[in-house]
Amino acid sequence: MFFRWLLIVSLLASRLVGLKWGNGFFFHPDENNMAWAVGRLSWPNLNPQFFAYGQFPLYLVYFSYQVLAFVSGSHFFQNIPFSWAVYLLRFWSAFFSIATVIVAWLLAKQIFKKEKWANVYVLLLIFASGLIQIAHFGTTESIMTFVGLSLAYFCLKFQENKKNLFLFFLALISAIGLASKLSAALFLFGPLMVLLRSKKKLLNLFIFGTLTFLLIVFFSPYYLLDFSESWRIFKYESGIARGSIPVFYTRQFIKTKPVIFQLTKIFPWTLGLPMFFLLIPSLIFFILNPASQADRSKFLILNSVFLPWLFFNSFLFTKWTRFMTPILPFLVLPVVWFLKEASRKKQKFIYFLLFLLVIPGVVFMKIYFWPDVRFQASHWMNKNLPKNSVILSEAGNVVDLPLFNHQDFKVTNFDFYNLDESSTGQQELMELIARADYILLPSRRIFADHIRLPNKFSKTAEFYNQLFSGELGFDLVKEFRPFFSGAEFFLGSDLDSEETWTVFDHPTIRLFAKSP
Repeated sequence: MFFRWLLIVSLLASRLVGLKWGNGFFFHPDENNMAWAVGRLSWPNLNPQFFAYGQFPLYLVYFSYQVLAFVSGSHFFQNIPFSWAVYLLRFWSAFFSIATVIVAWLLAKQIFKKEKWANVYVLLLIFASGLIQIAHFGTTESIMTFVGLSLAYFCLKFQENKKNLFLFFLALISAIGLASKLSAALFLFGPLMVLLRSKKKLLNLFIFGTLTFLLIVFFSPYYLLDFSESWRIFKYESGIARGSIPVFYTRQFIKTKPVIFQLTKIFPWTLGLPMFFLLIPSLIFFILNPASQADRSKFLILNSVFLPWLFFNSFLFTKWTRFMTPILPFLVLPVVWFLKEASRKKQKFIYFLLFLLVIPGVVFMKIYFWPDVRFQASHWMNKNLPKNSVILSEAGNVVDLPLFNHQDFKVTNFDFYNLDESSTGQQELMELIARADYILLPSRRIFADHIRLPNKFSKTAEFYNQLFSGELGFDLVKEFRPFFSGAEFFLGSDLDSEETWTVFDHPTIRLFAKSP
């Protein structure tokens, strides 16, 4: 009983503490775009004029805000302030992350048959760094993770007992996923498989398809009501995902290899290094030790739900961390299976392994329990840099580094993304370097991607190479890291990860001073 309460407290703390990270500065572009879309809603016009995602998460925020306004004594249908929209997006993201873990516990009880191993599965999901992070982002990924795991669970329930209630939940959850993001269609292979294997397959498919369609229209009506615009945006976003439409924020994916990129740049961070290293032998163990017929049937369903998502997103040009988040619960399952089998011989060693597996998540939560590293850097600079310091920094980081409480800095945020295409920009940069006392890099977002591609971005790569080597006439005087020394042993280096893993909520900030 104590362990169960410990799990509950850990789950709530890991998802709900720190939802106001950023302290009023909003560094995540996707949640900003969604928040602006929510702000455009006004009854009865509920067209968000934003179709990168569906309307379901936007309506959740809009109507939950109206309930809060009514409870506080205000009238219904108020416009939502931007900050409120962001915080409510994060709340619902955390809510779905909590719901995901609850469903995971139910699913694990079906698979492992013992509550002990369901609790172990939940423990590892609670402290999976990728799930902790996405619960704090007001985006759709927590919903997608919930949808994938819930569909897997109700597929298993429907296969065991062909109740109409389970069929309804399959349709409801599918609709929530598709009304949030159309890529949720990749999860539908599982429901379609179990429905095709049922005795009344045509009737069940008809009910499932009809009910899912009607619920999608209810949750996200402007897919149809503004079809031309939603279709235009869908084609545009698909072009970005495939790499046929080049944009500055996808340069990190140029000349990257599918699957290898995810294995080296995403999973070691989202799972934590100990769990990632244990995942490979766990998969080998699972393949070499076939389960019973009943268990194989269950894992076939799980594979049909999650593998299409994994394979499709692995081979896209854009390989953002968030594309892999929904399949993290699936990747943790073989690790728990391995621990379960290994515990029969080395139980004490299993406890030690569990300790290692949760450490990365515990350390990662520091981001949301302590002040943002950007504010730590700002306070240090306000205290230690001379008045009237001239600072050259980077544009393109969503929000410029907030140098508050000091009005005497002269900061220029230069656009390095277009440096190679602009001769006037190159001349301007030389003048800025000559005048600058300090050069500030608010994250690795720009330099790490351009140094890697010197043939394509020669001027930008040259600037950063000269800066880091000292040839530019500046020395690194301070590095502000989001974690304590030694944390990289469990979390890895931010320079080795996919950029969006670090730049929104825990960048490393580097300050260079002109050499004397």
